[in-house]
This record gives sequence, C-alpha cells and structure tokens, in this order.
Amino acid sequence: MTPLPSPPPSPSFRKPRANGLVTFAKATAGVVIVGGGVYVASTYLLPQWTGGASGPRPITAVVERGELKIAVGDRGELESIDAVQVTNDLQGGGKLVSIVDEGKPVKKGDVVAKLDTDQFVKLKNDQDVKFQTADGKVKTTKSALSQARNKADSETSKAELALTLAKIDLESYDDNEGEYKKDLNKLKGVLEQNRKQLKEAEDQFVFTKDMVKDGFSPLEQLRPIEFLVQQRKFEVSSAEAELKVLEKFTRKKKITELQAKAKDAELELKRTQETQKSLIESAEAELKAAENNLVSEKSELERVQKQIDNCTIKAPSDGIVVYSNSRYWDESSRIRPGAQLYYRQEIFSLPDLSRMKVKLKIHESVIKKVHVGMKATMSLDSLPNRPLHGKVLKIATIAQADGWRGAGVKQYETEVSIDDLPSDAGLKPGMTADVKILVAAIPDAISAPIASVTEYDGKKVVYVVTGNTVARREVTVGESNEQFVQVLGGLEPGESVTLDARARAAAELNTTGTGKPGEKPKETAKEVSKVAVAP
Repeated sequence: MTPLPSPPPSPSFRKPRANGLVTFAKATAGVVIVGGGVYVASTYLLPQWTGGASGPRPITAVVERGELKIAVGDRGELESIDAVQVTNDLQGGGKLVSIVDEGKPVKKGDVVAKLDTDQFVKLKNDQDVKFQTADGKVKTTKSALSQARNKADSETSKAELALTLAKIDLESYDDNEGEYKKDLNKLKGVLEQNRKQLKEAEDQFVFTKDMVKDGFSPLEQLRPIEFLVQQRKFEVSSAEAELKVLEKFTRKKKITELQAKAKDAELELKRTQETQKSLIESAEAELKAAENNLVSEKSELERVQKQIDNCTIKAPSDGIVVYSNSRYWDESSRIRPGAQLYYRQEIFSLPDLSRMKVKLKIHESVIKKVHVGMKATMSLDSLPNRPLHGKVLKIATIAQADGWRGAGVKQYETEVSIDDLPSDAGLKPGMTADVKILVAAIPDAISAPIASVTEYDGKKVVYVVTGNTVARREVTVGESNEQFVQVLGGLEPGESVTLDARARAAAELNTTGTGKPGEKPKETAKEVSKVAVAP
C-alpha cells in the first residue's frame, strides 16, 4: 500500500444536510481528506489485489479518533454595522428630482438628493396669508379685551360709588348725630319756643285783662293780645303735629327709602360686575379662539415649510452613498431621478466601512444549534485567500419564507461580526461572503467520511475492508459536518472503510433481493456480511 501524504490544514466547513449525512461524495484520485482525525488510506486504484484477487482495489479511508468540529452556515452579504439609513420624510411622498451618484463620498450636511417643491411653494404662499390674517385677528381681539377690562373697571367703580353713597345716606340719616336727630331736635326747639311764646302771650292776656277790669287799660288793648294767644296756641299745635309726623312717619319713610336705594345700588353693582365679567369673558374667548387659530395656522405654515425643507435631503453623517434596494424586484421603486417616492421609503444609506458585518440566512433545520456569541469564520469572494473571523451578533426570532422562489423553505436571518476586518481590503456593502459558524467541537470522537456511511434496510451501515474482503456492518452515528460523521458504535479507530458505500448498498439490494433495481432484499443481516472485494 502506498504511504499516505501528510494531511493539509483543516478544511473549511459547508452547511450540513437536513438529515445530517451526505450520501456519496465524489472521491478524486490524489486528494487527501482530513478532519476529525480521519484520512484517506488509499486514493488510487490497483489493477489487482496483491493477495491474488482480481479487480480494482476500492477507495478506502481509515477511521481514527480525534476532535470533530461541527459548523453550519451559508453565503451572505456584507453590511455596515453602523449604516445610517436615510428615508423620505415628505408626507404623501414626492418626485425625486436629483440625487448624487451611488458610491460618491459625502460629508455631513452635504445635499444628496432633492425632491420636487412646486406644490409646497404654492401652499406656503397661501398659508402665509392665512397666518397674517390670524395674527391680525389676535391683535384686534387683544385690544377689544383691554377695552372691555377698562370699561368694566369704570362701570364697576361707578356702581360701587353709588352703593357707598346710598349706605352713607342711610347711615347719616338714622345715626344718633344724623339728619333725623337734627330735624327732631330742631322741631323740639321750635315747639319749645312756641310754648314759651304761648305762655308769654297767655300771661300778657291775663295781665291786660286785669288791667282792663280795673279800668287801667281800655278794652281795645285786650283784643290783639287775645288774638296773639290764639296764634301762639296754633303754632304750638302745629309744632307738636310736625314733631309727631317726624317721629312716627317721616323717619320710617326716609329710612325705608334710603334702605331701598342702598339695596338697589348693591344690586346694580352685582349686575354691573356680572355684565362686565361676561363681556370680559367673551373678549377673552374671542382672543383665545384667535390665538388658537394663530397657533394652528402657524403650525400649518411650519409643517409646509418643513415639507419644503424635507425636499432637500442632506447627509446626516460622513460616508459613501449607497442606494436602497429593499424592493429590488420592483422596477418602479428603483432609486433614480424622476422616481416617485412614497412616505418613509428608504432612499439611501451611509455605511461606516470601518465596522462591517455579514447577514446570512440559516435553514430552520439547524438554526437551533446556533447561538449568539458563537465563533465564525468567513471567506469573501473579494479576498479568497484571506479568511476572516467573527462571532454571531443576532439571530432573528421569526423565520423568513422566500415565497414561491424558495419553495416554502424557511430560514432565519442571522448577523455575524467581522472582528479582524482589514482596513486596506476595500470591502463594500453587498459583497458576498461564505460564512461557517462553529456550533460544536466534539473531542475524542470516532469519525468516518460521510461517503463511507449509507442506509441499508432502514439502518446506517458502512463497508469495512478487512484483508481481501469487504464486509457490511451496522453503525450508530451522531453529529456530522460536510465531510465527516461521528460514529457512536460499530467502528473502532484504525479500521478501513470504503468510500462507495451507497453504490455497494445498491448493488447488494439488486443481487440479494428480487433482482429489480431499488427493491428491498428478502433478508438483511445485522451481522457482518462478507462479499467479494470486487465491486
């Protein structure tokens, strides 16, 4: 047997099949397969056995014990971790008038794209007129409110003065030193004076009467004095009556009248206050309505102005312009001058090329093996001889179906970082990378090539080469990668197995069964079944 060449470095891993096995791998003469401690023992054909048997020697591999690395992955695309997405903030959408060329470097604040502003300029002019009208209305209502408040103060002051005077009139009349007391004392003084004069007249009448009786005075002198007495009596009687009227009627009448005036003045003050308050509230309501309308018109003016501002799209940061292709299948949504953009549509992005990641999709059959933080290796088409390394950043919680193009296959979007990104490689978003995520490393595993294991009668089997014979043997398998499968039972390190297990099993089915291709044999042996070495 020809000595084996030294094994090359560990190969890259490919995505495992859903059932964990690859049926039969094409073996090429002169290629050594290494991984998990297994290598090909013979990669050439002999015209005949050295032991005398005729026919070519089968391609075999030796089973060995060692570490078996399990990886999953797929092809993905590069993206920037810190890419700034710029969207169309123009409500209702708009027509794209111009945009800088894709891939052009821009600085923060540079104009990148412009949208049509014609309709918004007209709206702004109309809104300016509405705003100025609303502003004038606010000024007018403010003046009206000021006048209403001044008038309210004036009218209220008048009513308050009237009430005060009415109360003073009432108090000044009925007070112990007021008008009533003054009138009362005056009448009493007049009455007293009249009584005194009456007494004097009566005394004079008696004196004169005695004088006439004694003959000292003529009778004619008695008549005037008698008349004077009568006059004095009348004056006393009138003063008494006037005093009685004042005490009994005039005082009550005057007090009632003054109390009514005070009450009327009080009610008038309340009416004035309520009326003026109502007028002020009405003026305040008009002012508030005018101010609200002004705010509304100003807000609308600012909104229209913002729409005009949104028509000029500037770079929020430094970067290179990358057009959005989220709807790559829709020609009408392609970013170009003249395109009609809808609200919140992504227009372009400004990726940070110093921090990149790879976004790929992993099949639902193996996604449960992948966890955030797992190490990954990747090979870029643009850097074929420079493997990069990273780790799993994010795994989608909801599967994505590719519709009719994906035949219902569900995959989970996964993001992987690039930790050793070369700064001089010129990598850009959209470049393709082949990603392998290391999901497990089984130490001290017994492994065999996937091509050496097949299914026979519903069981996993291998074909073991012992001397000049090949024997079918049932095995128990575990995890696998794209090249090797873990053997949990049925094989020992150092044994040789053929790499054409699938073909041998098919041949056995045809020769031990009914002879019809693909039909099960009548009997299948679980023990080793020895067959001729020749295929």
